[in-house]
Amino acid sequence: MAYCRRILSWRRIVLTAAIAVSLILLWPAECLTAQCDGRLLFAWPVRAGETFEISFTHSLNLSPVTDVIEWTGEELVVRKSIFKTFGAGIPVPSDGIGTELKGVDGHYELTGIDKHMRSVTIMTQEIPDHRIRMNGREAFLLELAGSGRSVEIEVRRVLLFTRLICTGRLHAIL
Repeated sequence: MAYCRRILSWRRIVLTAAIAVSLILLWPAECLTAQCDGRLLFAWPVRAGETFEISFTHSLNLSPVTDVIEWTGEELVVRKSIFKTFGAGIPVPSDGIGTELKGVDGHYELTGIDKHMRSVTIMTQEIPDHRIRMNGREAFLLELAGSGRSVEIEVRRVLLFTRLICTGRLHAIL
């Protein structure tokens, strides 16, 4: 009789643990995502007020440009653009983009852009070679999607299970 109670007790523990793990894996969280042709390239957790960067090489003057974008909890907002040199296609306040342009430590910062968007679409090419950076992570869109592909960057709710598959960490767990 005691043996049967131990088996039932272990079955309850295993069942409870399985339910708990299932609930955790199916728990959705807001994530910064990149998608190409319906395929999730990455999904990084993001909170309201956090920023990420889209960095690329300017196609005309071949200098680095970084756009800083904030997730407000509702939408993406371009807050500033950082660049080393001026050239065609580099915005300035007189173009009606941003409110202040200042030199900072050998580069320029255009602030006050405040462009509101639901998503950012990027066409991958060798130049500009777009990269996304956030919280110590970096994703090279050309490597993830291939050349000449349209990649959509947005924030959406993603299951932990999906994030683990996307990052390859589920394989390490299993």
